[in-house]
Amino acid sequence: MAKGRDDMDDRKLEILASKYELSMDLLREYHGIFRENGIPASLGGKTPERAERIVMVSTHGYWGDPPPAGVPDTGGQTYYVLEVSKAWAQQGRKVIIVARYFKPYPRVERFARNLWLVRIPAGGDEFVRKEDIYPLVPELAENVVAVSALFGAHAVIGHYADGMTCALETGERLGIPVVAVPHSLGINKVISLRLDPDDPGMWFDRQYNFGTREDFELASLRGADFEIANTPREPTALNKYYGCNFPNVVMPAGAGTAFFDIGGDTRMETLERYDLIPGRYLIYFGRFSEAKNVPGVVRLFGEARRLDPRLMDGVKLVLVGGSPGKPLPEEVSVEKHVVDTIIEYELTSHDIVRLPSQPWSVLAVLAHHCLFYIGMQFVEPFSMGVAEAMAASAPVVISREAGITKWIKDGRDAVVVNPGDPRGGARKLIEIMGKNGALKKIASSGHTLALGTFNWKAIGTQQGEIIDSLCRGEIPGGAAGGSMIRRKREGRAYHRAAFAWRGDPPEIKPRHERAAKGMLPYILKQANNPLREEKRTIVVLGGESGAGKTEIAEYLRYLLRGEKLRGVTISGDAFFRLAPEANHQARLEAYSKGELKQYVGPGEVDLEHLNSILGNAADRSVNEVFVPSDCRRLSSRRYARVPVALAGVDVVFVDLTYGLALKNATLKVFLKSDYRKRIAAVKERNLARDPNQDFDFILMVLEIEHHIIQGLRDQADIIVTSDYKARPR
Repeated sequence: MAKGRDDMDDRKLEILASKYELSMDLLREYHGIFRENGIPASLGGKTPERAERIVMVSTHGYWGDPPPAGVPDTGGQTYYVLEVSKAWAQQGRKVIIVARYFKPYPRVERFARNLWLVRIPAGGDEFVRKEDIYPLVPELAENVVAVSALFGAHAVIGHYADGMTCALETGERLGIPVVAVPHSLGINKVISLRLDPDDPGMWFDRQYNFGTREDFELASLRGADFEIANTPREPTALNKYYGCNFPNVVMPAGAGTAFFDIGGDTRMETLERYDLIPGRYLIYFGRFSEAKNVPGVVRLFGEARRLDPRLMDGVKLVLVGGSPGKPLPEEVSVEKHVVDTIIEYELTSHDIVRLPSQPWSVLAVLAHHCLFYIGMQFVEPFSMGVAEAMAASAPVVISREAGITKWIKDGRDAVVVNPGDPRGGARKLIEIMGKNGALKKIASSGHTLALGTFNWKAIGTQQGEIIDSLCRGEIPGGAAGGSMIRRKREGRAYHRAAFAWRGDPPEIKPRHERAAKGMLPYILKQANNPLREEKRTIVVLGGESGAGKTEIAEYLRYLLRGEKLRGVTISGDAFFRLAPEANHQARLEAYSKGELKQYVGPGEVDLEHLNSILGNAADRSVNEVFVPSDCRRLSSRRYARVPVALAGVDVVFVDLTYGLALKNATLKVFLKSDYRKRIAAVKERNLARDPNQDFDFILMVLEIEHHIIQGLRDQADIIVTSDYKARPR
């Protein structure tokens, strides 16, 4: 390829590498990818008044044009990102969508003029579901920063918790506006799934990983310039549960042209292929997740047949969705419940038509000719399938839990039902079917609503205006929830203090729960002390490495929620004067000089700095402190000033080996533990971090630490015994 205006030599790449703390190898890799695929590179510069180059970050899920329907983590969000990006490309803006790479997909696809998909590697070649992607976020973010820097991005938009976190890291490093689009919030899903938000165990459940998701969501929203919410429930929940109020606008998603263009379609071979008669089948298409309540769709169908067998005679139910390959455990569970429900209602394969994921063009035909589209979701941030069905002129039955109901008038544009009452929903369906002309009116009104509201071109135009306003440092029109637009785009990387980002997430065991529950009354006594109304409670946990300090502190943080109190954890490990790898090397050097005992100990930690921060954090009028942090997944990268939000926080936890040496603490907790009694667990943990380390040397360090820590025990207020029971000293 001949060198063009956008080509870059190594000198220009060195400028980017130095300016944005990127490796030359990474920049060279993406420079080659850009050149090979015709993606224009730019050194960037002053942010213009109109965002001409935009990066969309949506790291999880499958991708394509259009994205495959019904596969895990791919439904509405990927289509949303694609269609908004297409609308911007048509406006003449240049757009890159960034997603995670896995086999067998190419690294780059060009979807339209000015629009590219760039897949970035992290965590191997296999698909990773969104609940498990969080440990990969630092690597993903590093790649997003490199792509955005080379592209000369003027703004970055992050989608869902993982994508928003990558976008915030990019905005912090490049100094460009960040827009956060949650698509759904963990707290809303918790409540919609009828889980108990006051149950700490629920937040650490590995199926959903709500705790980490929540940490990244709140960090990203705090650091972003603006939030685009898909439902009014999002900003309401953020205010109610976290006391947060971010600048935002509530906007719908849209439906693709394949659904709008289906009017009058005569391609009956699609229906004939599946033995379907126009107007004689109900349909659901989408992901087979528990939140979508696909068994509820079957129940509504079964109840309708029982209520009016004559009216429902010959009517089938079509279920479309599922992974193209091996189904995920959640899909297997949903399929089992679907089968159980089919048996319960004595339905047969003649009544139920099961189809795998279909192209959007096929879905559009199926929706256009259906009797009703049925959605019974327990939780649904928007419900793009409904917008698409309306665009295809299908009558719609939709759960009241779907965010799209904000724009729908029940009985006029669609039939809104309670997902927990399939019989009641079936009654409403039968009633509409029995009224002459009612179906046609609902279908027509829904189609008109889709044309005026769920149109990607209009949505893209409005979102483009929002981003342009942010580039100019202005408040976007129609914004609610706050008026502060960041003009200094640094020091907002709240995510860097999250344990998932740091690379050492807590793994809660029953013993940690036992200790935390035993400590809770002592903490509540301090936190609820009327004489301390203007002070936060500072709880320091000290003890040997691997004793469970972090795990107990994090479990306590969630226990406090049941008491209507909020906690935050500051990692004491971040206050070691050197990053983990550098400190390990320093210990080896000290050992070679025969000075290991003199080196290991509280002197390795900047206790004075931490004491100063805790002194400020104890003051309730202080809403933010800055702490050092690091990231193991990025070669133990260190950050000097990471913001920690304290507004609304009642208790600050600190987990630190030598924590009992701190002065500014309300309660000091000593974990009675002896590393010699858990050698196997200590070895497993340390070798998991670094398989090549000399474990015999680690044991020498632990022995030195053990004797130092025992000498601090008398400074504790609370002792956690070796069987993890808490008692006052």
